Amino acid sequence: MERVDIFKDISKRTNGDIYLGVVGAVRTGKSTFIKKFMEKTVLPNIKNESDRLRAQDELPQSAAGRTIMTTEPKFIPNQAVSLTVEDGLEVNVRLVDCVGYTVKGAQGFEDENGPRMIHTPWYEEPIPFHDAAEIGTRKVIQEHSTMGIVVTTDGSIGEIPREDYEEPEARIVEELKEVGKPFIMILNSVQPYNQETELLRQNLIDKYDIPVLSMSVESMTEHDVNNVLREVLYEFPVLEVNVNLPSWVLVLDDQHWLRKNYQHAIEETVKDIKRLRDVDHVIGQFDQFDYIHQAS
Repeated sequence: MERVDIFKDISKRTNGDIYLGVVGAVRTGKSTFIKKFMEKTVLPNIKNESDRLRAQDELPQSAAGRTIMTTEPKFIPNQAVSLTVEDGLEVNVRLVDCVGYTVKGAQGFEDENGPRMIHTPWYEEPIPFHDAAEIGTRKVIQEHSTMGIVVTTDGSIGEIPREDYEEPEARIVEELKEVGKPFIMILNSVQPYNQETELLRQNLIDKYDIPVLSMSVESMTEHDVNNVLREVLYEFPVLEVNVNLPSWVLVLDDQHWLRKNYQHAIEETVKDIKRLRDVDHVIGQFDQFDYIHQAS
């Protein structure tokens, strides 16, 4: 799918609002993902210069090491920007940078007085870092996003080992599944095409039943961005399925054996369609039924 087609299809399902909630544990590359996404896809397409400069100034800061950078939820840009994807198609784009779930070995979620207190848009008083991460993740996805991106890592991007990410990663996925918005996972790695990375990616797909893309977020390309958007698009739920039969079948009596055969095939097959990505797989199942040569 071309970039324009991806934007067009997502726009139809979100009333023109492409709001990406970026969630995950701390020190996985969430802020870097947002920065690269904005630089590759959003900033070059903002026609108004003052809007473009404002959005540029609002990009998150990122750095290597164990110290947490994002200490409060941020909307980037603060006001959604309108992008003209093609003549007659405009979409509103905004990303949300969440406070990450804490992981063992990270620094910055506690100070000399105990848990670090965080300011959020949802409470007048500051709340503990841990609470800000959990409450913020749910609120961002539920109230401020049309789709979600979970960023995790194999541990190669920093000093924190993979095993320290596993528990918060599982809780985040569970949280997003409860909310019910479409989302995918990005596996951030300095060696995204390495055999071990691919094995981990497949394990995550099997474990969570969601799409997982391996990439180096630091080196993310426009092609990677398009892959992310396409995979999220395929996670949108299917609300209605229309199956078109040949006109000569429709003139048969409702009780005709062939029409009943087709009706049974349709009922047995479309019941498995939950998400857009299921459609191609399900279409292939029609070939298993007698009297059906091809479905497309």
